[in-house]
Amino acid sequence: MLIYVFTKLGDVYSGWDFSDHVNYPDYKIIIQGIKKREYRELKSEERTFEKIAEYGWIVKSDMIAGILEQGQVPSPEFPGQGDSWSNGYERKIMFIFGAGASAYCIHDQDNSFYKDDLRPPLGPGLFEERFKNFYKKYKGVKQSLHFLQENANPNVEELFENEWKNINLDSNESVLYRHINILYYLQEVLKEASERVIDEYYVKNLYVKLADKLQKKYVKNVKIHYGQRHAKNYAFVSFNQDNILEHFLSEYFKIPIMSIDDYVNINENPFCVFKPHGSYNWGWKFSDTSQFNGDTPSWLFDNNKNFHQIYFELLGNHIDMIDWNSSYGMEKTINKHDLGKFTIDKSKMQIINTNNLGDYFPALLLPYRDKDEFTMPLRHFHNMQNYFQYVETLIIIGWKGNEEAFNRQLLKHAKRIKKIVIADPDSATVIKNLTPLLSKFNIEPVVYDNFEHFVNEGLDKELESQD
Repeated sequence: MLIYVFTKLGDVYSGWDFSDHVNYPDYKIIIQGIKKREYRELKSEERTFEKIAEYGWIVKSDMIAGILEQGQVPSPEFPGQGDSWSNGYERKIMFIFGAGASAYCIHDQDNSFYKDDLRPPLGPGLFEERFKNFYKKYKGVKQSLHFLQENANPNVEELFENEWKNINLDSNESVLYRHINILYYLQEVLKEASERVIDEYYVKNLYVKLADKLQKKYVKNVKIHYGQRHAKNYAFVSFNQDNILEHFLSEYFKIPIMSIDDYVNINENPFCVFKPHGSYNWGWKFSDTSQFNGDTPSWLFDNNKNFHQIYFELLGNHIDMIDWNSSYGMEKTINKHDLGKFTIDKSKMQIINTNNLGDYFPALLLPYRDKDEFTMPLRHFHNMQNYFQYVETLIIIGWKGNEEAFNRQLLKHAKRIKKIVIADPDSATVIKNLTPLLSKFNIEPVVYDNFEHFVNEGLDKELESQD
């Protein structure tokens, strides 16, 4: 019988129960329907943790929050795959931004930006002592500092990945509560860093210069042909969870971003912004915050609330808050073994337009090294996926090219790429990480030293090459 296994991590795995009480007595094994026959043909000794993960899901029994059978959950409706695309825009250029772009977004001769405690951090700097006034408020962060500050250049992604395995395979719920607490810490730090850059550093801001040049180029190229508007559209993929990029794009193009959908209005706006890892100003709104006593992160931590309880008790219920129609297909597309699962409904995310972050649960992905997951609504995902098909030039700024799930989507869908522009002082690492993409299209990368070098010397050149 088809079952639906709800986990304390907030996921729902559907499939057939192949639990092995001899070899894996503490786990439930859920094999997806299309892979049942293949899995049965495996010999017992072949069924290792790694091999089972190719056919389905292996879940520690202690991490299971509940099990339902077919008929107890809604039947999926499988809606459309994103927007219908207007031919009024040319969509040849896609920018990809990583943490290096925000960390080095100011060309500052007097160095005040680089001494500012609220300069946007790179991954290893997310928990630096300069953020002490923030992390001292978060018990889960303080419990993690012994390894996050153990050396001057911690591999934060690897450290979190190891802890994720500890949560998932060893059912370590104490670490899970810490990770939820850390989400709120990151949200606050990124909010304050974004506001500092936007409010104080707009004169020498490279995002400003980029947005200004793109807006002028856009207006120059707009044509009206038989009453039909024709123009260039620019796509931005940002793995940054600050909102500096979209703020200045919105300002210079005079297009307000008031809702989640405003990020990806591909047929109305000259730009769209895709954020696979979420954004500090995105979240799911709690209907009632009175029980949190004005300190949501601490209340959740002190009361040992896991993702399942947050999603399906505090935000809503397992019927309304799970995306039964779309999440399975999206997750199946992302997963390297083509496995689907049901997740919280990401279309219910809202832009947080209040300083009281505790009114929401943050829509952020923690910086895990290997976790295949996107924190973006389905419409965003499909529009990004469709956009790949048109891209001829990729411009990479401050991103190391190390997002495996995203790279798989590029390889699968971006078939017209002719040029990859890299603006990064460590271009060798970017090239190495993007070798499958570069070799597939036989592309010699174009390299600029950094964000500043590209904006000053390369942007005009690359835009003109598309005319």
